[in-house]
Amino acid sequence: MGIALDPDLNNGISPSLLLALEKGMTMIDTARIYPGSEEIIGKSLRAWKGEKPLISTKIAPLTAKTFRQFRPLASAFTPQSIRDSVEASLRALGVERVDVLHLHQWFYLWSFEPAWFDSLHKLQREGKIGAIAVSAQDHEHDALLEIIRSNMVDCIQFIFNIFESRPKVSVLPLAEKHGVATIGRCVLDSGGLSGTLTEAQFAQNLFLKHAPFSDYQKRLDALRTAYVGTHANSLGELAVRYALSDQRLSTITLGCPTRALVHANLQAAANGPLPQAIVDEITTYHVWTKNHYERLV
Repeated sequence: MGIALDPDLNNGISPSLLLALEKGMTMIDTARIYPGSEEIIGKSLRAWKGEKPLISTKIAPLTAKTFRQFRPLASAFTPQSIRDSVEASLRALGVERVDVLHLHQWFYLWSFEPAWFDSLHKLQREGKIGAIAVSAQDHEHDALLEIIRSNMVDCIQFIFNIFESRPKVSVLPLAEKHGVATIGRCVLDSGGLSGTLTEAQFAQNLFLKHAPFSDYQKRLDALRTAYVGTHANSLGELAVRYALSDQRLSTITLGCPTRALVHANLQAAANGPLPQAIVDEITTYHVWTKNHYERLV
């Protein structure tokens, strides 16, 4: 599961992260551009005495403009900016190696600009990074297809949840064919699929504030009516178990900014995958083609 910023920090240490590690969490996913996250993780890891988890982080792009408008890859990442971002992450995290390193966005045409790969291979040879990965921006999972097909990366990350199940028919089968690891993120749709957020909380949520609240609630109500009480105890549990039901996902990331959410997400995972018939039904009738990220940049 991934780690979000903990509102109850203790001298810069995250109690929820320490609890998740205690309960068996095996990977921490973050990014250089998430303010303060790598520093919090670093301090928390120094306080942790158990087995070290895998660390996954993302290279900071040179400009946020490339998150929305296509530009040559060198506008977002250069050999020097890649190295600078990795070195900054290593210092902040207090580790000698990042286990999974992502480019923090991807356009399909960048798959035909392989020069960036040399920089990452050099960092691999130096022992500073492990697996090379790409994190797709927004809902643009199909931008990853060529880089998967060409076996240029070890791992990919993309949005995957009840509303965004389209990777099932493109990215996931191709990644399975080529032996590329997969990370599903936004399993709770930035908290929306928890079913607990009010309209005011939607308005304050960076990733949900442009969502049509009434439409969102109607879709949540449809899920509640069909599945909560019969196949899951809550919408949040339904969402987690839906993602875990696809065995082609190597892992999922879940933001756990409180100890209560750590417990809830671990319990949902412990309840296991949903019946395949229910997974198929949700995939067929509850996919929602949307992109609330479009106005963020």
